[in-house]
Amino acid sequence: MMTSTFPTVFPSYSLPKWNLLLAEEPNKDLEFDEGLEEDDLDQSKPPSRKPLLWILLLLLAVGIAYWSLKPNTTFKPHVQGVDSAEAVNSSEAPNLDALIPSPMFLENQKVSLVEGTKETSLFMDSKAGKPGPMVKAGDAMTILDGMLQDGHWVYQVKTHEGQIGWLSESKLKKHS
Repeated sequence: MMTSTFPTVFPSYSLPKWNLLLAEEPNKDLEFDEGLEEDDLDQSKPPSRKPLLWILLLLLAVGIAYWSLKPNTTFKPHVQGVDSAEAVNSSEAPNLDALIPSPMFLENQKVSLVEGTKETSLFMDSKAGKPGPMVKAGDAMTILDGMLQDGHWVYQVKTHEGQIGWLSESKLKKHS
């Protein structure tokens, strides 16, 4: 017959009463939200206005820099009463727009030399400093550009051969 070895391997002792520990009342002295109350006290302080002050200061500096780079944007005060002597002087001042003659020819317009000129030289620059290629009377030319020089217009022209140069307005007429 076999005898049981269970009591010899495992000594007999009583197990702890875990069921009593789990049913025990929690400790009422523990409060886990104590830190939250202290943080709420700090929130009553108003927020700092230093960032807003820095932003306004930066906007003011940018505005001053913009105004200093564009001085023509300043407002001119409106004068209520104008002295009669100043009014006479301002009316006698010449109108600059009336002094500038309007051009006779437009870009891409066909022109030729004025009648009575057999041959003339184109100029390499608008100030008539360097002579250029010769143009015969009756040759059709195309206006490329115009420039006001000393109160009269000079035009950059291109001949049908591809030569480019400058001629005075007085030497040109509309090509017929």
